[in-house]
Amino acid sequence: MIAIPLAICFLLGVLSFCLQKTLPWQRGLAVVGSLLVLVASLWQLDTVYAQGAQSLAFGNWQPPFGISFHVDLLSSVLIAVSSLVYFCGAVASVTAKIIKAELRGYYPLFHFLMLGILGAFSTGDLFNLYVWFEVLLLSSFFLVTAHGKQRAFAGGFKYALINILASLIFLTGVSLIYSGSGTLNLLQLKSLAGSLESSALFLGVSILTIAFLIKAAIFPFYFWLPASYPLTTTPVVAVFSGLLTKVGIYGLLRILAPFNETMPQSFIIALQILALASMIFGVFGALSQENMKGILAYHSASQLGYILLAFTLNTKLGIAACVFYMVHHMVVKTNLFLVVSAIETQEGSTLIAKVGGLLQKSPMLAVMFAIPALSLAGIPPLMGFWAKVFTIQGLFQNGKTIAVLISLAVSLLTLMSMLKIWVGVFWKPAPSEVSSQPLARSRKWIYLPLILLAAVSIFVGAFSQPGIEIAKQLAADVMNEDSI
Repeated sequence: MIAIPLAICFLLGVLSFCLQKTLPWQRGLAVVGSLLVLVASLWQLDTVYAQGAQSLAFGNWQPPFGISFHVDLLSSVLIAVSSLVYFCGAVASVTAKIIKAELRGYYPLFHFLMLGILGAFSTGDLFNLYVWFEVLLLSSFFLVTAHGKQRAFAGGFKYALINILASLIFLTGVSLIYSGSGTLNLLQLKSLAGSLESSALFLGVSILTIAFLIKAAIFPFYFWLPASYPLTTTPVVAVFSGLLTKVGIYGLLRILAPFNETMPQSFIIALQILALASMIFGVFGALSQENMKGILAYHSASQLGYILLAFTLNTKLGIAACVFYMVHHMVVKTNLFLVVSAIETQEGSTLIAKVGGLLQKSPMLAVMFAIPALSLAGIPPLMGFWAKVFTIQGLFQNGKTIAVLISLAVSLLTLMSMLKIWVGVFWKPAPSEVSSQPLARSRKWIYLPLILLAAVSIFVGAFSQPGIEIAKQLAADVMNEDSI
């Protein structure tokens, strides 16, 4: 059961590579295969929720000697949400005008990207987490440059450079952790959380934290987001924004959260400062942009600051808020980028100055944008409202009054930047020299993922209590507590 979603992704990648000259088959495989992965991941989530964590030791080699998968409630939730994003990204890719990218191996790379992401969430071993990171890094680099444009190569180079640096730091941390503990198994490392007596283990955890911060695009390492996202195929940017940076946050939850209480207070304060800086610089960067993809890219950095801030509270409530906010961001940010993809397909541009009048021309797109935009800004009763309430509640409990004020101010600026897109793209008249192309019937399937993701945001917002309780249960497990 644990290996089925990954096995499907691998088979999809191989089959798509073998069918490179037949795009219709690749497109069909992407939609049907990603739907199968979603079904398998939901089955996995139901099993884990009912029966508890599931483990798989390949070749029956037990830790710390063998390769193992371990899927608990946190892993299964993230795998299920990632699979939803996978399916939505596949449908959007098929309906968007990205033929140039499709002819350059888009679908095999897309499937191997998801293989790396799902593998990272499934692995029970720290070194294998590094391996899955490299799988998704290699796939994502080629997807960034799939358009073949020179500027895309420049953005891809920045993306690859910073992530290769993070990988080197990651390996250094892994070697120190193994030197200090004698194991790289995540469950065995978790059992050592009560003490950091080994200097090598302490240093390894600290260095690994830096690697995860880079991969999570936290200030000052976030510059690759606005450098690469606006130049990348929009449907795959939606998947990037929803999933790539969350693998870095997931690493922090697995490695640093159990050791939080034994880390120096100065270390935690430094992380809080970086989180607040990400929130502030990200939202101001968004306000300065005129490209919808650029605005959303900067907002990714800003919202990741919220997630890290909740994580640094060093409490079960803070970890629960971190997980809830992370799931919210995976859904909402993917939704927003897919709306932009639909606008690009219809209007031929993502620049605000070159688009307009969509409220009259495409009222459905206007509604589909409004729901995730309001959720991102934290407007009730959507999912994003509860994510921010949960986070602010944790800040208040820890006496972080200044952080609360900054969070509220950033939320207001987030709403302003969403209004900038709304006014420029939907409200103002269309430029006289621009004539939009109505979506062909075959491309109207783009509304399926938009409706699906918007429904998740509305449903979780309207019935937030079960989601909050699951997040609390996850936090208790991550922090080695029996209850919250």
